[in-house]
Amino acid sequence: MSDPLLLAQDLSVSFGGLHAVSNLNLEVEMGEVHAIIGPNGAGKTSLINLFSGDIEPTRGRVYHRGEDITGLPPYQVVARGIGRSYQITNIFLEFTCSQNCWLAARARLGSAMRFFVPSGRDIHTAKRVSEALSLAGLEAKANNVAKELSYGEQRQLEIAMLMALEPEILLLDEPLAGLGVDESQGVLDLVRRLAPEHGIVLIEHDMDAVFAIADKLTVMVDGRVLESGTPEIIKVSEKVRKAYLGDD
Repeated sequence: MSDPLLLAQDLSVSFGGLHAVSNLNLEVEMGEVHAIIGPNGAGKTSLINLFSGDIEPTRGRVYHRGEDITGLPPYQVVARGIGRSYQITNIFLEFTCSQNCWLAARARLGSAMRFFVPSGRDIHTAKRVSEALSLAGLEAKANNVAKELSYGEQRQLEIAMLMALEPEILLLDEPLAGLGVDESQGVLDLVRRLAPEHGIVLIEHDMDAVFAIADKLTVMVDGRVLESGTPEIIKVSEKVRKAYLGDD
């Protein structure tokens, strides 16, 4: 039996007396959208930060394809094919879409400050940038400055920047935050296109979107896993209903 794409074992992190994540176990497989849901303060973003190397666990281990990556700095996590987005867009507004993706692609190679090198001198990077923008539906806006994009398009650009890193795991922290219905649908469609060839960890508060796209859900409350399973299991879970979804 092969190792999971991403595995958390007995993962915990504390900040002073606050237990942000406690004894968490979780697996993510290739081709799976695994949504992490729960009320504010449940520990969802802290979990993503543990996976991305932005914080180190107090206890427990993180494995990527069976390899222990616990405590590695973010740049080494990225180099292993794990990319993340943030709750707030993390793009360079004065740069074009292509330049943003080029910077991301070069960052993985440790040469981010050389991202204005002509494409002919780095054919592979140029191809990655073009493919990333195409996947995100932004190929027609490759030369548009990012500040000219709608907010929804900026979220799509952020995912395109992740794709320029050539990740196999995507950690998406509230990619629909602040989006209207049409813009949300555009981002959801993008996630669907990416899902078959990636493992995706998704934090999202839009429950309709979560249940429409997730293959598996983990419900967190107070840093702990309350329930984990398919959308069908979570929908009928009495303890999830009481703790998070409400009794309606």
